[in-house]
Amino acid sequence: MKLKKNSKYNYKIILEITRILKKKKYLDIQYFPSNFSLLSVVKEHENIINIFKKKKHLIFYFSLFPWFYRLFLNEEQKKSLDFFYYNRSIKYENLIEIIPKNIIIASIKNNIISKKNSYYSSNISLVPYKKLIFLRDSFKIYQDRFDPMKSGDFVWMGGDSVMFLRFLENYLKKKSFKRIIEIGSGSGIVIISLSNKSKNCEAIDYNRRAVDYTSLNTKINAIKNLKSYYSNIFNKVRGKFDLIIANPWFVDIKKGGLEEAPYIIKKLDKHLEKKGFLLMLLNSYVKKNKDTAYLYLKKLAFKNNFDISIFVNGYSIERDRLEEYKKYNVNYYVSYSVVIKKDGLGILTKYEATMFRKFRDFLFIKTYKILNFYKFWI
Repeated sequence: MKLKKNSKYNYKIILEITRILKKKKYLDIQYFPSNFSLLSVVKEHENIINIFKKKKHLIFYFSLFPWFYRLFLNEEQKKSLDFFYYNRSIKYENLIEIIPKNIIIASIKNNIISKKNSYYSSNISLVPYKKLIFLRDSFKIYQDRFDPMKSGDFVWMGGDSVMFLRFLENYLKKKSFKRIIEIGSGSGIVIISLSNKSKNCEAIDYNRRAVDYTSLNTKINAIKNLKSYYSNIFNKVRGKFDLIIANPWFVDIKKGGLEEAPYIIKKLDKHLEKKGFLLMLLNSYVKKNKDTAYLYLKKLAFKNNFDISIFVNGYSIERDRLEEYKKYNVNYYVSYSVVIKKDGLGILTKYEATMFRKFRDFLFIKTYKILNFYKFWI
């Protein structure tokens, strides 16, 4: 199935859909894992606890039995989840139970919904985060995540965005700013969720489709202080900011995950206030037990008198890239939340993950490699 890539959606139609979904308690689906993996056994207890606490956003995460969590959803929530999150095709008699006829007709005209024979499907995926709902591209494209030739200019939103947001919300809890910018906004989930931290927020991306999506999500969620525009890193950005946020592309194993981060950091003198700081999510590929990003940041701190704090989010491997791991001698990757303060003493400080998290992550890595070696289905 070839996916339609129109990004000129009418936000008023999507806004009406999200209003309807909120009344049907669509926001509740964010608390349940939606993906299957045998290796999720190491964290299944956290998923179960979240049924009752409803504190963690888990929709992008894994479970031994994701079907089990559907038992806690009513029929309207299940149909809404299948249609608007998974983009599964359904018949008209089921769709009319989710959204009214006039919205279906308007959505088809605007290419938000497609009709083929007697089945209807959504061309967009709607993801709840806390009290907000965000538009992203279809669930179907995520199987091609690491193939640029296939993924093209689609707009990504996944578990890394939520993980980064958790860190940012905790780190910035009591802080406010004059001017904030996000480099590479994608869907806009990060900057929109943090827009209450400043009167002036900006979001840039060199993917024009992402600029459109950030703008749409800004309108859908009634954010008034955010401007989204096209820029290749800082090319079209003017002035300085006291907070810069970045979730740069870091999937190139050969470069160790350092595709865009160095270019962003190089411009800090021009665009970061003296007392300001950069908050960045960064994956580092550990090659022959050498941590690529850690070594880069250590050298950077000393050379520029930056104070850099790196917080370990966790350790993992990409299960569909083990052949590349072998080719480039990669052991695993480590996910970092990075804080760079410009006016510092050249100190790099590393904050390790909890012992339980570290044990759990390396157990997962080791187990997966063993199962993969023996060709077990996982």
